[in-house]
Amino acid sequence: MNRQILDSLIQDELIRSLLEKSVDAYWLSEIYDYTLDMTDKEQEIFVRLSILCTTLSLTDEDKDGKTTEYAYKLLLAVDMDDPKFHSLFGNIVGIDEVDNMLLYYFLLSSLALKNDNTISARINLRQFDSDVINVTEDWKGRVLSSILHALILLIRKDNGFADIKYALQLIVELQSEQEKFETEYLHRYQFKEEVGEALSLLALYHTSKAVVETAHYLIDGYSYSKRIENVIRVHIDMAVKLLGDGQSRLKDIIRIISADLKFICQNSIWAHTGFQDKIRLLCEKKSQSGILELLPSQRNALAQKLLDVYASATVLQMPTSAGKTLLAEFNIIVTKSLRADAKIIYIVPSRALVNQVYYDLKSDLADLNINVEKTSSAIEIDPTENEFLACDKIDILVSTPEKLDLLIRRKHPSVDDVSLFIVDEAHTIANGDRGAKLELLMALLKRERPNAKFMLLSPFLHGKKDVMAEWLGGGNTIQIDWKPAEKLLIGLICHKTTRKNEVKYELLDSAYDSSLKGEMSGCFENPYQLQSKSDKDHILEFSCKHFAKPGKTMLILCQGKGMANKRAGFIYDLVDSFAETDEIALVRKYINDEIGKETALTKYLSKGIAVHHAGLSDEAKLLIEYLIREKQIKYVSATTTIAEGVNFPVSTVFFDDYRKGDSSLTSNDFWNIAGRAGRTLVDNFGKIIMPFHTPRSKEVFKGIVQKSSDELASVLAELFINEEEVRSYLAQENIYSLIKHYPDSFSPLFQYFVHLLSAGKNIYATEVEDLFKDSLEYYLLDTEGQRSRFVNLCKSIYQFIELKYGGTSGVLQFADKTGFSVPSVLNIMREKSHNDVISDLSGWQPDIMFNKQDTSNLAEKIRVIAALKETRLGTESDDAPFSPDQIAKVITAWVKGDNLDSISLIHPSFRTLKEDERMTKFMKKMNDIRFKTSWGLSALEGIVKGNENDLRDSYIPSLVYYGVDSERPLALRMLGIPRSLSFSLANIIEGDLKGYSFSSLREKIKGLSPSDWENFKPEKSNLSGLEWQRIVRILMK
Repeated sequence: MNRQILDSLIQDELIRSLLEKSVDAYWLSEIYDYTLDMTDKEQEIFVRLSILCTTLSLTDEDKDGKTTEYAYKLLLAVDMDDPKFHSLFGNIVGIDEVDNMLLYYFLLSSLALKNDNTISARINLRQFDSDVINVTEDWKGRVLSSILHALILLIRKDNGFADIKYALQLIVELQSEQEKFETEYLHRYQFKEEVGEALSLLALYHTSKAVVETAHYLIDGYSYSKRIENVIRVHIDMAVKLLGDGQSRLKDIIRIISADLKFICQNSIWAHTGFQDKIRLLCEKKSQSGILELLPSQRNALAQKLLDVYASATVLQMPTSAGKTLLAEFNIIVTKSLRADAKIIYIVPSRALVNQVYYDLKSDLADLNINVEKTSSAIEIDPTENEFLACDKIDILVSTPEKLDLLIRRKHPSVDDVSLFIVDEAHTIANGDRGAKLELLMALLKRERPNAKFMLLSPFLHGKKDVMAEWLGGGNTIQIDWKPAEKLLIGLICHKTTRKNEVKYELLDSAYDSSLKGEMSGCFENPYQLQSKSDKDHILEFSCKHFAKPGKTMLILCQGKGMANKRAGFIYDLVDSFAETDEIALVRKYINDEIGKETALTKYLSKGIAVHHAGLSDEAKLLIEYLIREKQIKYVSATTTIAEGVNFPVSTVFFDDYRKGDSSLTSNDFWNIAGRAGRTLVDNFGKIIMPFHTPRSKEVFKGIVQKSSDELASVLAELFINEEEVRSYLAQENIYSLIKHYPDSFSPLFQYFVHLLSAGKNIYATEVEDLFKDSLEYYLLDTEGQRSRFVNLCKSIYQFIELKYGGTSGVLQFADKTGFSVPSVLNIMREKSHNDVISDLSGWQPDIMFNKQDTSNLAEKIRVIAALKETRLGTESDDAPFSPDQIAKVITAWVKGDNLDSISLIHPSFRTLKEDERMTKFMKKMNDIRFKTSWGLSALEGIVKGNENDLRDSYIPSLVYYGVDSERPLALRMLGIPRSLSFSLANIIEGDLKGYSFSSLREKIKGLSPSDWENFKPEKSNLSGLEWQRIVRILMK
C-alpha cells in the first residue's frame, strides 16, 4: 500500500522535483555549502513529503527498502538548524512536550537502522547535543522524551559504553522523579481521563523497561541471563495492550522503538558470536575498546556461512575497511577449536604488510593464548631465524608468498601440518611474476597439504569468483557489497576570471555499486583566495583548504617519490599552524637521529604532513604508518607503495596524477587506493578527488573510474595466449629467450618444474597433466579444448626442462633451494670453478667481507651476482650507474652501523645532489641494494660452501639486509629493533643465542628498566633512554 501511495505522488511534477532536490542535497552538501532552493510552499510540501515517507516506512512493511531510502534522504535534507524548516517540522509532526530536535533524530536514526545504515546513523547522531534538549515539566512528555533520548544514545554508542551508561542514567533519573511528577500530572484529569492517562504512563514505563534491558544487554554481553528478544517483546506487547484502541500515534512510536531495540540487539557484537569460548573472549576484548556491534558486512558474511567447517575454501570479497580481519580471526579461532594444535599460515603480498597484519593479529589474539609470529623481511633464512621459528610454538605465522615458498622448499617444521592458509589481498594473484608465483605456490600447497583449508580475502575479485573456491577444492564464495562510506568521485577545476572565482565540479558514476545514478555537474563560488600559480596547483590548494577537516586524514597520491616530496612541501607552505603531538615530536627526533641530520621529511611532520614512499627506511615508514593509524597526521603525500604496507582508511584521497611512475594507473591501482576513502564510523562519504585541469587528465580519469577492477586472471594465461611463439622457442631450445620475453609467467613456471624435478621422484606425463589440472588457469579456461591445449603446452615445457636439465640433479637442487634459475646456478658454479675470490671459504667470514679498509672481496662477489638475471643489480640507472666497488663500500658502511647521511655521501652519483633529493634517491637505492645483494650472496655462498642436499644457512645475507655485523644485533633486528640501537642492545643477550626464541627475547626487552634503557642507548644518539623505549614499543610487538 505504501509504495502505491508513493508511486502516485511521484507522478506529480512538483513532488518529483522535490525528490530530485533531496538527492542533490544528499550529494552536493558534501562538496560545498549547498542549500535547497525552495519557495515557502515548496518547503512545506518538502517537509510533509519527508514525514509521509518516514511514516510509511516506519509503520508499514517496506519489502524492497525503496520507501525507506527515499525517506532517509528526504529527512536528511531537512535542515533543522534552519528556523523555517524547524518550525514546519514541529507544526507538521511535532509532539506536545517533546523537543523537535529529539523527535527528528529519533525518526532519522530509526530510518537508518531499518535501511541497515547503522554506521550512518551513528555518525549523524554525533550532531545530537543532549545539553540543548528542552526538558518539559509535563510528566508524560518528560517520560517519552527520556525514552527517546535514551534510545538515541543506545543507537549512537559513542565513547564505548559511555552513551549506554548515560541512557541508563536518564531512566534512573525518571524513576527518582516519578513520585514528584506523576501524582501531580494525573490529578489534572477527571477520573475517567485519569485512568486512560495512567494506562498510557504504564505503557511508557514498560517501554522504558525494554530500553533499560537493552542497555543492560549491551553492557553485560554474554553474561546477560535472559533472552533479550523475549524481554523486549513482553514489555512492548504489554505497552501496546495497555493503550487499547486509542492513542494510535503513541502506539506507532512504541512499535518503532521496539523495532529499533531489536535492530540494536541484532547488530550487537554479542548477537551471533557466542558459539565458541575464544570468540567470546575476542569480542569481549573488542567491546572494551569501544566496538559494540558488528558491521553490516560482517553480519552478512556470517549469515552466508562464512565459518562453514565443511568448506575446503572460502572466498570473501569485501570492500576495504569493511572488517575482513575480524572475520579471519573468527575463522582462525574456529580452526583452533576443531584442532588445538592447528597451525595457520597468513599469507600477505608484501614484506611491509607482514608487519601490519602481525601487529593486528598479535594485538587481538595474544591474550587468547594464540601465539602469532612473522617471518623476517630478509628473503633468506639464516640460522637464528631457522632456530627461532622451530623452537617457538607458533599458532599463526604471517609470511609473504616468497618466504613461505622458501620454507616449504627447505621442509621447515614451521610450515608442516598446516590446517588453514589465509591469503590476504588475493586479487594480487593476477599481478605479474609475483601473481604467477602465488598461483603456483597455492597449487603446490593444495597438493602437498591436502587436508588444509583456504580462506581468500580481497576487496575485489572481478569476474569468476566462484572459480577460485572450486579451484581450491570447493567451498563458499561470499560477496559483500556494503561499504563503510559512500564513495564520492569528484572531478574539479578551479576557474578564476576578473569577475568570477568559482569551482567547477563533476560527480562521476562508477563501475561499482553506488546510489549516485548518472553524473552531476555544476559550479559554486570559491570561498578562498588561492595563492598558487598553475591550474593543477589551484585544485590541490583548494582541496587541502576545503576538504581537509580536523581529526581526519587526506591522502595525496603522487606519480613518484620526488613529486610526493614536492607536494608535501607545497602543503607545508599552505598550513599556518598545527598542534604537534608528543609522538610526532618523538618520530621526528628518531628520523633525524637515524639519518644524521634534520631533513625536509621531519620538517613537514611538524605540521602533521607525512611523506610515504620507497625512499624511506623501513623504520621511518613503520613509524609514519603508526602516526597515521593513531590519527595524528592530517596530510599524507605518498606513492602507490602506501597500499602495500598500510591498511588504514583516510577521509579523502586526492589523485595528483593519473600516472604511476612511467605508466598509467591501472583500474586495480586506482580502486585499491580509492577504496580507502571514507573511515568507518567517521565519514558518511569518502571523497575521491581528481584534477580535471586538462582535457587529457579528465579523459584518463573518467576512463579509469568507469572501468571496474581487472577481471580475475591467471598470469600463466600469457603462455597459453602466445602458445605458438613459446613452442617455437622450445623447438630452438632457446630457454634464455623464454625467460627474457616471459619473465612474469615462464620464469615462475620454470622454477615450479625445477622443484618437482629436484624432489627426486619419477614424475610421469600423466602426473604432470594432473598437476596442471590443479592450476587456476585450467579452471578459468572456458572450453575443454582450451584446457587440453593448456595442459599439453605445460607438459611440453616440463618435458623440455626434464630432457635438458634432468641429468643435472645437483644443479636442480641448488636452483630449487635458492630460488635462482638453472642458468643462474650454472653461472655461479662456473665462477666457483674459475674464481679464487669466490671459491675461497675464508673469504666468507664477516670481518673479511665487511672490511672498510679493503672492500675488494665484497666487490668481487657483487660483480658476480650482478650478472644474474634475478638480482638485476647490474642494471644501469640514471640515479646511480652500477659500480661493484661503490656498492661494496655502501654495504660495508651500512653493515657497520654508519648513519644514512654519511652512507649517502659515499656514492659519487648521490654526493652531488641536494640534501633532501639525495636522501630520497639514496634510500630507495639502499633498499634495493640490500635486498638484491642479500639474495644474491645467499645463492652464491650456498653453492660455494654447501652441497645440493645440505644447503647450509648463513648469516651473511641477513647481515647485509638488516645492516648489522654480527649474530646478536641481527636477532634484535628481526624483532623490529632499529639498526643503530641493535648494536648496543645486543648486550642483553647472555650466553648462547640458541637458548633464546623470538618470544623470550621480546619479553626480555619489555622487562628492561629505565636505567637499562639509558645504559643501552646508542653512544652518539640524541634520543634519551626513555625515548628509545617508546620507539621500541611502537616497532616491536
